[in-house]
Amino acid sequence: MNANEITPKANVRLYRIKIASRIAKWNVFVFFLFAVCFLFFLIPSSALHFKLLWFLSFIYQIVLCVWYWKLAQLFRLYERGQIFAAETIRSIKKLGLICVVGAIFKSAIHFFPKPQFPSPQTSLPPGVTITTTTFHTFQIGFFSFDFGTGVDFGLILTGIGIVLIAWIMDEGRKIQEEQELTV
Repeated sequence: MNANEITPKANVRLYRIKIASRIAKWNVFVFFLFAVCFLFFLIPSSALHFKLLWFLSFIYQIVLCVWYWKLAQLFRLYERGQIFAAETIRSIKKLGLICVVGAIFKSAIHFFPKPQFPSPQTSLPPGVTITTTTFHTFQIGFFSFDFGTGVDFGLILTGIGIVLIAWIMDEGRKIQEEQELTV
């Protein structure tokens, strides 16, 4: 048996990867369509009066659409059986970089004042005052953490981690190619 031939057991595994990738690709494509619909229908009506905030929200939504598109392309490569190909690794690196860029735009949105809409109750009874207090909150989630700054460090670290994993995969692919050429 040739060392480069794929065994029947590997063929079954590759077939499962192709099927799962096809399903994931179509699911990501549905998310992409929802993001595009949100981009053109919801953002312009909700933040039109606040031009800079609207612009940042628009750019963030475009970055999100590009991320979904690149993720669908990655699953297309997996569907073709190109698991550790150079093109696949470049696609993973791009996903990580887009994740970092998206986190930067998402964080920039938090530094602008939120729109103030007029309250339905414009006058208060005599002697009644309203006081507001701002608390700094710490948010910790599955892929996000915020130390009261409005910057989502988790998303930035996730993007950096994706780029690092892609780099390690690329170096491993290069090592394997050198080993195959060694007699």
